[in-house]
Amino acid sequence: MKKWFVTLFIIAVFIFLTALFLTPDFTYHCTDKLIACIEEANGFGFFARLWAHLKCVYHNVVCVLGGLFV
Repeated sequence: MKKWFVTLFIIAVFIFLTALFLTPDFTYHCTDKLIACIEEANGFGFFARLWAHLKCVYHNVVCVLGGLFV
């Protein structure tokens, strides 16, 4: 019983997060920042660009999840 509850809970959290990131009304204010950040990093070398893009995505995730608590 506990195994099924944990499995269903993980699936529910995944579905909730997917729906959250696919809702444009909720993520629109973060998308502009993400696009600007990625365009800024296009002139870097490969590893610097990779690192910059990872930071951009991290900040986007924090922005979207931060909207839950504001």
